[in-house]
Amino acid sequence: MAQQHLRNVLAFLDMPTLAQPEIFLQFEDGLFDASGGIGEASRSFLQTWMDRYSSFVRTNAA
Repeated sequence: MAQQHLRNVLAFLDMPTLAQPEIFLQFEDGLFDASGGIGEASRSFLQTWMDRYSSFVRTNAA
């Protein structure tokens, strides 16, 4: 998967990456609801990831 390869390249270059929670977002049934919003099943997982990512950015901002 291209996402994993990019992470490997960044690790080789000693660049910080968000290791956990790991996400490989793919389209599947339930990702979006009937109105085009994010489906409820995916919402909490994605919110957790966004919270961790925001913290990661604040920690690593130059």
